Amino acid sequence: MSTLPIAVGTVSWEDRSTNPPGRGNVLIFPNKTVLVGRDESRNDVAFTTPPISRCQLEFFSTVVDEEYKHPPLIFVRDRGSSNGTCVNGQLIGIGAKLSPARLLESGDIITVGSYSHLTLVYTQLLLVPSTYTLSHLQWQEVELFKDRFAMTDRTIGDGAHAVVFLAKDVGSGQHVVCKVHDVGKFAPGSQHLRRIRQEANILSTLDHPNILPMVAAFETQQTIYILTELATGGDLYSLILRYNKLEEWGIRAVIRQVLRGLAYAHSKGVVHRDIKPENILCGITPQGPYRIMISDFGDAAISGRGRMQSTVGTRFYRPPECSTASQAHDFSVDIWAVGVLAMQLFLGYEEFPAFESMIFGSQGVIDSYVNLIFTTVSRHKEISEAGKNFIRSCLAYDGQKRPTACAAFHHAWLQEPKADNRRFKMLEADNLLSWKPQRVKFPVIEDLTAGPSENGQGGSAPAKRWDVGTVSPHFMDQSRGWTKGELGRQDELELPDILSRPDLNPDLGLKKRRTVLGGTENAKRMMVSLF
Repeated sequence: MSTLPIAVGTVSWEDRSTNPPGRGNVLIFPNKTVLVGRDESRNDVAFTTPPISRCQLEFFSTVVDEEYKHPPLIFVRDRGSSNGTCVNGQLIGIGAKLSPARLLESGDIITVGSYSHLTLVYTQLLLVPSTYTLSHLQWQEVELFKDRFAMTDRTIGDGAHAVVFLAKDVGSGQHVVCKVHDVGKFAPGSQHLRRIRQEANILSTLDHPNILPMVAAFETQQTIYILTELATGGDLYSLILRYNKLEEWGIRAVIRQVLRGLAYAHSKGVVHRDIKPENILCGITPQGPYRIMISDFGDAAISGRGRMQSTVGTRFYRPPECSTASQAHDFSVDIWAVGVLAMQLFLGYEEFPAFESMIFGSQGVIDSYVNLIFTTVSRHKEISEAGKNFIRSCLAYDGQKRPTACAAFHHAWLQEPKADNRRFKMLEADNLLSWKPQRVKFPVIEDLTAGPSENGQGGSAPAKRWDVGTVSPHFMDQSRGWTKGELGRQDELELPDILSRPDLNPDLGLKKRRTVLGGTENAKRMMVSLF
């Protein structure tokens, strides 16, 4: 016997342009969208008053925890209206460009531009008592940065050593994510503490539209706070829950952006090592076009620090060479995960068949299992031959036979036909409008227990930034990296036009790369192999 879905929020509206005024309520359900506008055929709720655009705004919910330990998030977004959409009097979007969504809180008032006759009031219905809360000491600590970020008691996730809270950027009014790590129980120099610091340091060096931006980081002796942008479209796992199975064109659009982000990270010497749906975020909305962002670099490794030997990563997304800690691996571990991610998007919410008993000890075993996946998917829809070839190339048993991120990006499945490629590029260019380069201050992690620093925000002397551009002579595959000297000066890469940056845009040709990059001809040849 199926149960009825539970509404997680409601929007009460009043239209005072009529006599008597019109009133009503709209329920919002988990992972659902409510469209509002003037065109009855294109909206769930239609208002015929002229100031309302044909496609005015939308409400949507994102489930962040299927067990509802953390309540769903409800957002509102302008749909390219002519008059704009406001929340509590603040304009959140207007015009043709794709606008980021605004997270709603109970009591928020939504209006259409300066038109005062129509008001919509949001109320949260699903109130989940929080299992997690900041300690008394942590509430005192967050007071030290409250002039920049106001912490809330709303949680959206938890792990073994951290709880993810929502905070509000005081300057912009936008919500951000604050991952709160309780580090008081860790010994100095412990692996857990190293990984937490590593994530903040890595995020501070990565500045790309397809990588989750870090906003700030703070620390005390007991806690490390890492603040990042809030991905208003949820993660790929919630996207799978919403749609079950994506169309192949949408899967290609997602994989292209994941590879863009990975190509950039790899160019900086960073290997993610935990690519999976939960760590791939939708930056704007759960409806296409998605701006995809890679998150959670806690398991990442710097290639210039010698051979990487560990068993980090989620099991099925881990390649054969990562099955034991004694085997060395490199950037190609992320390419294996991309192949698995593509299969998961084709499968949708279905589990990988007979996975628990699988040991990928040879290419033959891998090929047999991949064919089983293709057969399972084909019961519902066909996968193109180009898509199958792409997945097979990523899932090579020998990591050295897998393509680099840039080579995978240029696979025919992601580039052809030309009409599709033009459409991909247009959507990706539109997505750039919602991205701003991050401005991380130094030290990367500000010390809340120290006195005022040069930037006036507290903190001790600037921490040493990791030199992620240096490749160790012990790293197993130097052909996939380059040395700091070969790269040339960093400021030569910081061009105002993002599409002119080869580290952000794998589509650039060799001639443009040589114009942008300094350094030796050897470095330029290495860049060709990467991009």
